[in-house]
Amino acid sequence: MGKYSKLDLTSITNHNRINVFNCILEGKTINRSVIAKKVGLSIPAVMSITDDLIEKGIIYAVGKGESHGGKRPEMLSVVPDRFFFIGVDVGRTSVRVVVMNNCRDVVYKASKPTESVEPDDLIGQITEMTMDGIKEAKVPDDKIVGVGVAMPGLIERGTGRVLFSPNFGWRDVPLQDKLKACLPFNVLVENANRALTVGEINNMQLKPTSCVIGVNLAYGIGSAVVLPNGLYYGASGTSGEIGHIIVENHGAYCSCGNYGCIESIASGDAIARQARIAIDNKIQTSIAEKCGGDLKKLDAKMVFDAAKEGDSLAQSLVKKAADYIGKGLAIAINMLDPEQIILCGGLTLNGEFFIDMIKKAVSKYQMNHAGRNVQIVVGKSGLYATAIGGAWIVVNNIDFLSDN
Repeated sequence: MGKYSKLDLTSITNHNRINVFNCILEGKTINRSVIAKKVGLSIPAVMSITDDLIEKGIIYAVGKGESHGGKRPEMLSVVPDRFFFIGVDVGRTSVRVVVMNNCRDVVYKASKPTESVEPDDLIGQITEMTMDGIKEAKVPDDKIVGVGVAMPGLIERGTGRVLFSPNFGWRDVPLQDKLKACLPFNVLVENANRALTVGEINNMQLKPTSCVIGVNLAYGIGSAVVLPNGLYYGASGTSGEIGHIIVENHGAYCSCGNYGCIESIASGDAIARQARIAIDNKIQTSIAEKCGGDLKKLDAKMVFDAAKEGDSLAQSLVKKAADYIGKGLAIAINMLDPEQIILCGGLTLNGEFFIDMIKKAVSKYQMNHAGRNVQIVVGKSGLYATAIGGAWIVVNNIDFLSDN
């Protein structure tokens, strides 16, 4: 027995505690006997854990359940307002904040335009919006487990340092440390695509058995890979950069420094940029009317709206984007054979026709018989999906059930 350390026993205890809590969370209202069967523990072990959670105010007894031949069992539920988790989505065009309670319900959300891409200015905005959200939600500071910040770019695992963010032009910014200095809470910074995917998987209650890929189709394009044991980071923590696969030789310049990346052709920013260039070249299109002739206001949604109305230029831009996105997904399918691909982000909100175009492109480019079991679905969390994912990063990485 000497080779087993105290840490091993502590880890087992924590693992069991998390499983019991999650079982109660998923069951809404549940008794100890059912919990024991679901998590594979003895009833005395479940009683010990649940008594401890009740004492800490994390769960509570809601009354008696129906009898099935014996005493009526005590029913347990999670205390909604015992803990709160803050999620922040730092986007190129907007910053979104959510407050999520102990039952994983969003009790507050807010969005504001991104005021500046300068690190100190943006950190100030994140800090202000976070503290405002906590105040508006009327949450005491001592009930906040932490703040999960979802940031586009290459994020150093563990430190939350932004190594490189093409969309923001950042290099080597210690974002996590800077936010910790501004906020009186635990702060975790994670890649936005990973946060988004984690949030969608939890919202859809998926339990990956092999591989799930989340793809963020928004201002930029990125992805994340989730395996049964959690996020896959890769050897250097930079996995998931599907938007920077080069698909067009001598193509458009990409903010990453290369040319012809999927992101430089098919992202929301790229679609809007190509429309502006076409209008500057005097190509007839209704897109110009939608932005009132002010090309600075032109965005991807206007292009999609024009495409739905039959505008030929808009339709060609949307079709081109869908084709290159489909090509990137086919590459991922051929390499990883995922069970599911979840399409998320603002571009997916522009209608089923765009999703259908992407699926047709995937079928065209993927290897015959490769990925024949993959399901391509659209995420369900909407515009706040990444912020919600940020809150889930806190849930998954900070131990809030133990005495620590």
